[in-house]
This record gives sequence, C-alpha cells and structure tokens, in this order.
Amino acid sequence: MGKSSPDPPDYRPLAQASKESAEIMAALGERQLDFAEAQYQDARPVLRDIAESQMAIQNQTAAQARDYYNYSTNTFRPMEQRLAREADRFNTDAYREQLASQAAADTSRAWSTMRGASDRAMASMGVNPNSPRFASTQRQSALGLAASRAAAMTNARTQAENLGYARRLDVAGLGRGLSGASTAAYGLSVNAGNAAGQNYQSPGQNYMAGQVAGANTIGQGQNMRISGLSNVLNAQTNAYINSGGDGFGDILGGVGTLAGGLARAAPLLAGLSDRRLKQDIVFLGRDNPSGVNLYEFSFKTDPKRRFIGVMADEVGQSHPHAVIRGEDGYLRVNYAALGLEMKELDHGAT
Repeated sequence: MGKSSPDPPDYRPLAQASKESAEIMAALGERQLDFAEAQYQDARPVLRDIAESQMAIQNQTAAQARDYYNYSTNTFRPMEQRLAREADRFNTDAYREQLASQAAADTSRAWSTMRGASDRAMASMGVNPNSPRFASTQRQSALGLAASRAAAMTNARTQAENLGYARRLDVAGLGRGLSGASTAAYGLSVNAGNAAGQNYQSPGQNYMAGQVAGANTIGQGQNMRISGLSNVLNAQTNAYINSGGDGFGDILGGVGTLAGGLARAAPLLAGLSDRRLKQDIVFLGRDNPSGVNLYEFSFKTDPKRRFIGVMADEVGQSHPHAVIRGEDGYLRVNYAALGLEMKELDHGAT
C-alpha cells in the first residue's frame, strides 16, 4: 500500500559530535563549579576577618561620635549660651555709662592721691604751697598725671576684658567643630558597617556567580547536543516525507487496532506532527498498544498527499518523551518511541 522509504542518511557522526560537545561542556561546567566552591572556601575566612575588623571600626567610630556629641552638648553649648548673654550685655547704653563712670572715678581717685603727695612733698622742702602760681602748676601737673594713669588703668581693664572675651570665642569656635567631627565619625561608622556587610556577603555572591557560570556552560553544552540531534531528526523527517514511508499495516474496521509488523523505524525518526502544519484532518481511531489517536491528514505544503499518523499536541500529553520542539517552533513526534510509523496512503485512496 505505501511507498518504500530509502535508507536515511547516516547522521550518527553528527549525533556523536553533539554528544561529545555536551560532555565537554558538562565537564567544563563541573570544573567551574568546583573552582567556585574552592574559591568560596578560601575567601570566606579572609573576608570574614576583614568584615569583623570593619565592624570593630564601626563600633569605635560610633562611640567616638557619641563622645563628640555629648561633649559638644554638655560643655560647649552652655559656654556659647553664656557668651551670647555677655555679648548682649556689652552692647547696651547702661554698660557703656557704667564704664564711663568707672573711668571718672578712677581719675578722681588718682588726682586726689597725687595732690596729697605733692602737698606733702612741697611742705617738707619749705615751699609755700599756698603760692598761687606754684599751686596752679602743681595742680595741672598732678591732674595730667592722674588722668593719664586713670586712662591707662581703664584701657588695661578694657584690654584684659576684650582679651578674655576673644579667648572665650576661640574656645567656642573649637566647640563648633565638634558637631562636624561627630557627623563625620557617624559617617565613617556607617560606611564601615556597610563595607562589612558587603564583605560578609561577598563569598556567597561569588559562589553563586560561579554556580551560574557553571550551569550556563553545562546548559550550553546540552543545547548544542539538542540542536545537533534536532538537525538529525529534521533531516530524516524531511527525507521520509519527501520519499514516502512504509505502512503501519492495515487499519481494521476503520477504527481500532494497528495490525501487522512495523517496519524499519529509525531510532531517531521524528515526524512533523504539529497540527498547525496539517489540514483536512479526519479521526480514525485509537491505537491500542500506545493509546494514541490516529488521524488521516495532508500537509498544507503538499495537500494532494494523504498520511496516517498522530497529532503532536495530543502525544505530548500522554507520551511527552516522544515529542520535541524544533528550532522552527513546530512540534515533532518520535514515532519509534511510540512503536509506530507514519504511513502515506496511495494517491487517490479514500
């Protein structure tokens, strides 16, 4: 009933090459995994020591930052507040009048002291202190000296007070820097903690990256093998379809059991059994040994030829090992895995 199909080309070298490629890539992937694990074991204690040192730095700088903050709050803040109050007091009319009165009193005291001393000196020398001209001269001299001494004393007090105020401002300025030092210390503490966390995680991350690399290598090898085998199956299937295949045997009663010997199924034979490639599909029955449904159909690319076979989407549900998806996206069935062959009907057969 069916046409005899020629012997398929010998694709075993290609299949063997695909297998060898997969094995080489798998071995390389295993080496990558072994290296990643060894690197993880070597790096983990080193990075743990580094991380622990960084944690110690974090704790130390955090304590230093707290000390800066407390010192600034408890020591320099009250000082600044006191200086602010004193500065406000210096800039008042009452305080300026107080300083002026103090200077006048100092001058008066100095003049009185000098006048008494001068009178006693002239009396001891027998000079008449009541002489108008002499008395006038003595008074002017004494007054000038007293005024100078009073001014000098007042200036000295003012200079001393200004110097003390300036030094307090220097101290306050030093305290101002403590807040920045505290902030910087906290920043160093946070950075040390972050770096420690990264170092703790680094060995595991590197290990995972190594596992991903090894898995990708193994996966690439398997994809190479699948691709090579798919090329074999595609070529054999196309050759089978173009030349026609041996029959299943007679189908008894229109539906039911597949009979007769199944001839020369190549071990890697797969038929283009994607429903999307077929038309005029007619259900015939179920094959008892395999339990799959049998259909008569034609391919859209060659509608004049009729075939008996299966639908890949159905076979995939019950026999997933017998179905693959080609690089073109269409499903293919390994008929040998089902114990079947796709049959081409004679032209004009109903």
